[in-house]
Amino acid sequence: MNKMKKCLWLVVVVFLLLIAGNGMAQQKVIKWKLQDQYSGTGPQAGYLTIPLIKWIEKATNGRLQITRYEPGSLASVKDTFDALRRGAFDVAFMYPGFYGGTMPEANIDQGVPYGWTDARAQTVSLFQFGFYDLMREVYAKYNLHYLVSFPMGDIYGIGTIKPVTKLEDLKGLKLRAVGIYADFVKALGAAPTSIPYDEMYMALKLGTIDGYLASSSALISGKLGEVIHHYLEPTTNSINCIWAVNMDSWKALPKDIRELLDNAAPMVAVKNAALYSGYVQNAKAQAIKKYKVQFHTLSEADQARALKVAIPLWDAAAEKSPNCKKAVDIIKETDRYLGKME
Repeated sequence: MNKMKKCLWLVVVVFLLLIAGNGMAQQKVIKWKLQDQYSGTGPQAGYLTIPLIKWIEKATNGRLQITRYEPGSLASVKDTFDALRRGAFDVAFMYPGFYGGTMPEANIDQGVPYGWTDARAQTVSLFQFGFYDLMREVYAKYNLHYLVSFPMGDIYGIGTIKPVTKLEDLKGLKLRAVGIYADFVKALGAAPTSIPYDEMYMALKLGTIDGYLASSSALISGKLGEVIHHYLEPTTNSINCIWAVNMDSWKALPKDIRELLDNAAPMVAVKNAALYSGYVQNAKAQAIKKYKVQFHTLSEADQARALKVAIPLWDAAAEKSPNCKKAVDIIKETDRYLGKME
């Protein structure tokens, strides 16, 4: 009888140890490295990256902790995509325009000129017409998990040192533009130059470039209003930025964390992006007040001409792969649904 009691006690002890061990495994802290593409002092990090990092840590009860690194700390901004694929770090905040040469679908993932003219159109494309799911399939082929997309709703126009009020004024100007937007400004007669976002101030101050195609928020956050005095509207696109995760890092996560992130993180990103959009609008008002930046709006005739220049670029991008065509078709379907295209 004593032997039986001892055996039963041993079984109970082993069982309890297994339960405890499983609980400890469940609570194991996973640490990831994230490289940002924007400075930690800028609004993109402040409204997008840092809040999402905090949300993930809270939502996982501290089981997934992400350390953020400044742009260029772990890899150059232009090499971030390839470094992430190789597993140099676990996750990255990226602007797809920098890796369109490696992954042609990225030229559409960043948003095509005059495709998403506001965050609403981008959100409809992402979640109603399947753009988000399509990009997940595409990025998976590059050993990356497409986690979130930010419908940033940027006032994404052209800032210039000298007045630009019509398309003709762009001819000969050196403009910072990347991806399909480099092709767009080239088609308008300007000379595109690809430089990281945080390097624009010095490039403008030194005369390396005459202007930039990017958010008006940089007039305040990057102090570009000190060197840029004119900004051309309307917005060319609600630009897209994303978080992608190295697939090996993603698969190593416990199933419950993967499900949590897949189900909730995309919506958290949309909320954060909406707050960022508000900041952008506020930055425009500040730029006018603080730096006396003049905002110019293209005539309806010039807007129609710019769209005619843009559409062939969409179609050229669509020819790069079957998934490129699907992505462009989704944007066209979105614009038809919203009454912006026949």
